[in-house]
Amino acid sequence: MKARRGIFTSERYAWVAVALYTLLLYSTLTVAFDLYVSVYDRVGRAAVSQWMNMSLAGTGALLAMIAIIWIRPKASGYLALLLIGLSVAFCVSHLPIPAKRFHFFQYAPLTVLVFDSLRFRCKDRGIYVCSMALVALIGLGDETIQWMLPDRHFGSLDLVINSAAGLLTLVFIGFVL
Repeated sequence: MKARRGIFTSERYAWVAVALYTLLLYSTLTVAFDLYVSVYDRVGRAAVSQWMNMSLAGTGALLAMIAIIWIRPKASGYLALLLIGLSVAFCVSHLPIPAKRFHFFQYAPLTVLVFDSLRFRCKDRGIYVCSMALVALIGLGDETIQWMLPDRHFGSLDLVINSAAGLLTLVFIGFVL
């Protein structure tokens, strides 16, 4: 079976990338949190919150420009871009802890890698369901590891954010790309 075009030319390399990225996510749990706390203590909540919001907005604007200039989606793609942007803005505005916003940066690339890996085996729209399930499962693993670490806890809100990042990324792939 010939796979659709994607990032990787080999299924094996695609799954290795997923495994390495997942390992990176899991291995940086304590380091990333300590780095966040250090920055938070030095510059304060308002500065960290503003930086996270600007980073998300800048990344979103860059992706939208790339999509509009090079991909030139159908009308539904433009609507999807608008809805994705509004969804991320809504999520961000309801997350009082700036660190929670970082989950979008972590789980969007993971979703792309998982989707690209699954395209070698899945022919139909089931690829979206399988991608979402695997991203949610990796997020569950992330939270389970945090539950076992001292000074960390299992966060059900984090699971929701991870899944939302995965879902919005899949909407981007499905409607824009």
